[in-house]
Amino acid sequence: MKNILSYSILSLNILSIIGLSLAIFSYYINLNILWSLTLFGIFFPILFILTAIFTVYYYIYNIKLMWLNIAVLTISTPFMFRYFTINLQQEKMDGIKIMSYNVRLFNLYNWIEDENINNKIFNLSKDEKIDIFCIQEYYKQKNLNQLYKYSHISLEKNKNWGMAIFSNYEQINTGSISNNTSEKEKICIYSDIKIDMENTIRVYNIHLQSNYFSIDDRKLINSPYAEKKHLRKGISSITNKLKKSSKIRTDEINIIKEHINTSPYPVIICGDFNDTPMSYAYQQFIKKNNDAFIESGNGIGGTFFNIPMLRIDYIL
Repeated sequence: MKNILSYSILSLNILSIIGLSLAIFSYYINLNILWSLTLFGIFFPILFILTAIFTVYYYIYNIKLMWLNIAVLTISTPFMFRYFTINLQQEKMDGIKIMSYNVRLFNLYNWIEDENINNKIFNLSKDEKIDIFCIQEYYKQKNLNQLYKYSHISLEKNKNWGMAIFSNYEQINTGSISNNTSEKEKICIYSDIKIDMENTIRVYNIHLQSNYFSIDDRKLINSPYAEKKHLRKGISSITNKLKKSSKIRTDEINIIKEHINTSPYPVIICGDFNDTPMSYAYQQFIKKNNDAFIESGNGIGGTFFNIPMLRIDYIL
């Protein structure tokens, strides 16, 4: 019995090490080449924690088997700080304050049981004295015009929703970027914002392809217990959607990157990437930009409230 338990723990440990290694590998791979690696990237924090637990176990019971874990954890630790970071001593400086927020149409379809969502978002922007507010899944609202002098609102064709950039600084030029393979017309909008006589910045507001999980898909993710036939069908549905959305996001990233490279001004990238810090999307945008969360955040950087530690929204 003891041998069976030991071999079981060893097997699980090996699987966690392989999974963690593939998660790191996924960070560098174009999803059009090997999209399935994105699955390991999604579960990176869980795989990291499991490997750390196994490391402690082998430190106590068999120190010889501990070293491979330590090697993989050493390589993985810098990536973990994209999910959890500590910045105790922060120098306060004058500057502009930016917020990025997927407002989910301001709860138009009552996805959240809170009728006061609109006012809460408005008050958050007001209380925090936000200078530039990038909104994904924007739905027509009049109250934000009370807070901001300038706006760039880009709605989907024949619809009342889209993306928006509000600011208290003059927007001297605006535009949008489209991708014919996406399920929405625009993947990004941008504004050239004049901060003062000497400084102008370009702010990109990005919303990459969503996975469009159904209610049944979300139930399976949150509680993966079902009859065998339903489980197989659910996993197939989730996998197909991840495959499709991952490939579309890769095309969107390449289009946006080309546009960013032509910017005559310093760039700030805001938005909902629908991808983790272990993704190809993040890797492409972080090459020339700093992650605001890593630079000045504290604690866990989760932005998707249904799943702890899942960070898919960024300011770079």
